[in-house]
Amino acid sequence: MRKLNTKQRQLGLAITAASLAMCTGSAVSAQEQEPPVVSPIVAPVIEEMIVSGRLKSGAQSVVEQRLEQAFSADILGADQIARAGDSDVAMALLRVPGVTVKEGQYVYVRGLGERYASVQLNGAAVPSPELTRNVLPLDIIPSSIVENLKVQKSYSPDLPAHFGGGNVDIKTKSIPEEFLFEMAIGTGMNSESSNDGLSYRSGGAVDGLPAAISTALDTYQGRLNINNIADIIDTDGGSPSQEQILQARQINRDLILSLNRNIEIEKKSNPIDINGAVALGNSWSIGDDWRFGAVVNASHDQEVRNKNQFRQGIDNPEDIYTQVDRTIEETRELLSFNVGLNFQDFHNLELNAYKIDITEDEAQIQAGYDANNLASGDRQLIDYITRYEERELEVYQALGEHKFDQLSGSILGTINVDWFYSDSSVETNIPGKATVKGSNRLDPDTGEVLNTQLFVSATTAAFEFLNLQDDVESYGGNIDIPLFFDNTEITLSAGYSYNDKAREYFGYTANIGTNGVPTQVLNNTPGNVFTNANINNPDNRFELTMGTGLGTESYIAAQMTDAAYGMFDLKWNETWRLTGGARYEEFRQALLPLDLLDYTGQHIVDLIDAIQKEDQRYAIRDDGWYPSLALTYMNHGFMGAEDFQVRASFAQTLVRPDLREVSEVYYIDPDLDVQVKGNPLLVSSEIDHFEVRTEWFYDNGDNFTVTLFYKDIADPIEQSREPGSDDNIQLTFYNADAGEIYGAEFEGLKDIGAGFFISGNVTLSDSEIESSADVGYTNPIRQMTGQSEYVANMQLGYDSDNGMHSVSLVYNVFGERIYYAARQDGHDDAYEKPFNSLDIVYSFFPTESLTAKLKVGNILDETRTFEQVNSEGQNVTILEQDVGTSFSLDLRYSF
Repeated sequence: MRKLNTKQRQLGLAITAASLAMCTGSAVSAQEQEPPVVSPIVAPVIEEMIVSGRLKSGAQSVVEQRLEQAFSADILGADQIARAGDSDVAMALLRVPGVTVKEGQYVYVRGLGERYASVQLNGAAVPSPELTRNVLPLDIIPSSIVENLKVQKSYSPDLPAHFGGGNVDIKTKSIPEEFLFEMAIGTGMNSESSNDGLSYRSGGAVDGLPAAISTALDTYQGRLNINNIADIIDTDGGSPSQEQILQARQINRDLILSLNRNIEIEKKSNPIDINGAVALGNSWSIGDDWRFGAVVNASHDQEVRNKNQFRQGIDNPEDIYTQVDRTIEETRELLSFNVGLNFQDFHNLELNAYKIDITEDEAQIQAGYDANNLASGDRQLIDYITRYEERELEVYQALGEHKFDQLSGSILGTINVDWFYSDSSVETNIPGKATVKGSNRLDPDTGEVLNTQLFVSATTAAFEFLNLQDDVESYGGNIDIPLFFDNTEITLSAGYSYNDKAREYFGYTANIGTNGVPTQVLNNTPGNVFTNANINNPDNRFELTMGTGLGTESYIAAQMTDAAYGMFDLKWNETWRLTGGARYEEFRQALLPLDLLDYTGQHIVDLIDAIQKEDQRYAIRDDGWYPSLALTYMNHGFMGAEDFQVRASFAQTLVRPDLREVSEVYYIDPDLDVQVKGNPLLVSSEIDHFEVRTEWFYDNGDNFTVTLFYKDIADPIEQSREPGSDDNIQLTFYNADAGEIYGAEFEGLKDIGAGFFISGNVTLSDSEIESSADVGYTNPIRQMTGQSEYVANMQLGYDSDNGMHSVSLVYNVFGERIYYAARQDGHDDAYEKPFNSLDIVYSFFPTESLTAKLKVGNILDETRTFEQVNSEGQNVTILEQDVGTSFSLDLRYSF
């Protein structure tokens, strides 16, 4: 992938440094940490219960550990995850109350979208390998490397101030207790993908922007059209000679030939899924005081999915619609290495390394009609699209935990200190995406395709190249100091953290024009038109140009966050608990657009001038205090409960827009294949959180929780459709004036006998977003985008008495939610319709070492559907995507 030339890079980085200097300031900061160890006063020791049920005991453990938290949180330990047989983090989180996992990857808390959730790895922020999402896809992290999962739903000062609905912290294993060997293999299939899919001839064999074009850009100053090449060849000035024009044509043809044009899309038979994993580790004692351990994990997952869609234009759905056939082959690989050194269980050091590689190979054909080519005519539009994408995430961490015992009789308890250093990077590389446009002539009686012809245009074929590099460095530390009095314990906590993120985003697009190509040459499919013979033929005047638009925007950016916090945790008489504190954060950001094709330097000059203006948004800085307070009352025996508690909490946080959302570039959402554009005018959303939570826990394991919550949001960030064509959906972001969300969450577990139990949660909520009436939105007051009025996660579980069989029937549904806010006259907002997900999982444990799991997902064969009401009151399905029923079989051996 070609980067900036030396001069452009130096200028760009100099401006970034200058921008950050404008925002610079000193601040102390705080690190996100595990909550301080709390006294058994908060949650009295519960008598040990021997539970043979694997699923039930895992569900109970969530609530048991939750009683010990000062703020609303759930914790899943490695034992509970292993007993339930969850293979990755996403599957494990499905059992946490109030949490849903979108597309099996992205966490949603209390029905709020992924914008309001954050994910950490061992308390540190890491970049996401997903080009269009800011959170980690959780299915890429196998459960074999997880020590525990903590999902915190109410804010505490030891967490980043960027907090909306919840935070997920994944703590990984370091030193195994004993020799560890695990091996897993699996396979699967999907009903929508079990037959044929699409592929292209050179699938995966893509090397990025050709070296010949990279060199030519420098030689011909970013303009590769024939006339410009001829002008530069003509060093004498004046008009180029005929010989020089012919030479320029040949140079231009050679550049076309350097592109990978072997992109003919063909039908193929889809293979079944393949996955495998292995883990190996051990620990060794060194004398009486020291223990050293290490573990290595490796996994490989490969699947092919057809993600076909049907789209309709909102105003004229009968005549404007598109059928999209697309197939995506995805491969994921993980390699991790963890070592640790422990001294007398008082001092623990860990070194962790993780490498995750993801590749996607996609082929799609879009056939349909637009406002200029209606279905009532005899001409059908057709686009051929191929894309190869590589993503790589690397994380290197050093962690430390230290305990310092005090003399007996002192009011001072054991002091706990922890620290971390994390260096991570992610690279997303699209070394080749090709889009070729044409049309089919149809038989008016049968609809049969009579012939295909590529467009006569300056941009008939577009070849896009994209590279994104994120580097994140963070470090921090925490200290807990417990003090003991007669009936009171107070723990004082403080911490600091620093986070530095740098990004480079470079894109090029090379277009092949066909204005000088005879029509008969274009009467074919892409692989048969852009052949070497056709391009080398001087009668076919193909021409290469470097274009602007989707895929060509570039920028460099940086973010820095300094934070510090102080917190107290007061417990009195086994009845009351008061926890509070505040966090101070200073945030700085600079984002600078770049024009890679500007070799005059004018773009840099204009950018420097723009940065000097008072209303500039290229460099910003904000800082503030973010407090939190929680009061808990505990009682034993209330309403027959073994343990009862009620907690009220308040906090103030904010949600900042991601870099991709404030960069004025276009990108493609890979899930729904729609265009999305950033908005550099976005500002952060400040949130006031209020919550009351009541919990009952009974001695037989039954439990019940009711939570009331309210969030008041200033300048909420919303997603809307940009005004424009009726044919394509193009989304963007904006700040509404104000918003609020409120609701109730009900959670519980009930043993119904004979090995069966029911667990689940229901969230009922409502929201309101206010937008200025003069902006042009159809509904200035409406529901929040991505928020559902109800979300339900229910599980009917069965555990056999002998512990060899477990079955769970899992049902999840979310209520209708706004997909985007409408801005076109007469159109209502677009909604994603409810998706009823019903899965069944059967696990067989013939021995303590061997596990077999069979899973059937989306038994109801639901589709993802998006609807919108047009100006005539007609309810139009603007997008429908097939999901299919999935089947998987996994075998796991542990020693």
